[in-house]
Amino acid sequence: MRLLFILAECGDPVGALPPVPDAVRAISSQKRLQKMDFWVRNPDHLAHALLDVYGETSEPKWLRCAQAILGTEEPEVRRDAMAKYLYGAFEPIDTGLAPLISYGLAKTLRHPQTRRLRFFLLERGDQVASKMQAELPEAHWYGDRARLVGELCRGRSGEDLARMQYQQPEYANAPNGETIASIAAQVRARLANLEGRS
Repeated sequence: MRLLFILAECGDPVGALPPVPDAVRAISSQKRLQKMDFWVRNPDHLAHALLDVYGETSEPKWLRCAQAILGTEEPEVRRDAMAKYLYGAFEPIDTGLAPLISYGLAKTLRHPQTRRLRFFLLERGDQVASKMQAELPEAHWYGDRARLVGELCRGRSGEDLARMQYQQPEYANAPNGETIASIAAQVRARLANLEGRS
């Protein structure tokens, strides 16, 4: 479900002649997908990134989104930890993607020049994601959170997202192969400090 909503809400619209028939959205690289997946799975790290963007732009929406996450138990209840491997958070996604591909909801394709693996949401996948949001209460959170991550990541490459995540010391200093720690307490303290100054 999580990967389906990441494709549906974070993917870029494909052009009139998509490289994959029936594709409606695409994520251009595995690196970009992994970074988006990390933020959906780790709301505390997402809130940290939102506060960073708020600090850069002063746009109130980013602060409101961070407050909405940190004012609940979401960082604890929704956390699905990832390990760090060499260049950041990483988990093989073949198993998660396999059902989406086998049911005709998504497809992968290597770019002929860059050889990067690209990820496509097919029209049927888009329909299933919309139906799930309409009928399954549990799907609402995934859709909302993936939509927020998509908005945060819009116009940013996988390298840009990696740099953003590496600005957090617990992320950057996590030993290779070990789980990236929760930063919920630190980010709540950061938010309280921001609110105290306003």
